Amino acid sequence: MKIPFAGLSMYPLLAGGRDEVIIAAVSGRHLKRGDIVLYQRKDGTHVLHRIHHINDAAYYMLGDAQTWIEGPVREEEVLAVVTEIIRKEKSILCSNSGYRFISELWLLLRPIRPQLIRIFAYLPFLRKLPEFLFRRWGNT
Repeated sequence: MKIPFAGLSMYPLLAGGRDEVIIAAVSGRHLKRGDIVLYQRKDGTHVLHRIHHINDAAYYMLGDAQTWIEGPVREEEVLAVVTEIIRKEKSILCSNSGYRFISELWLLLRPIRPQLIRIFAYLPFLRKLPEFLFRRWGNT
């Protein structure tokens, strides 16, 4: 299923109004660190976040613009997994090794994300950096 991305918590790797995601059922898939999943919080809110880590059959989630880790999220709360990102009518497979490298790097930069996001906001040419990296390493 193809859905437009409208959230803010996955910036800068996903941007509302710019990107769309292709989601698929979770059943039969082995989810791992770095996968982007759609899950339902206890209050009923549906959220698209990246898996930060897995512990005791529970997932701990992190939005790309966040520094705090949410969880535990139980397996039955995970509804779908993102398999592909559509940007400017080009497909980026989430299984692509270049994309996996970029997402892992962003997970490791969690402590300094607020500063990096501020730099992206104030220096417009740097906003193109994630897009350049996707073009270079993430396209199918």
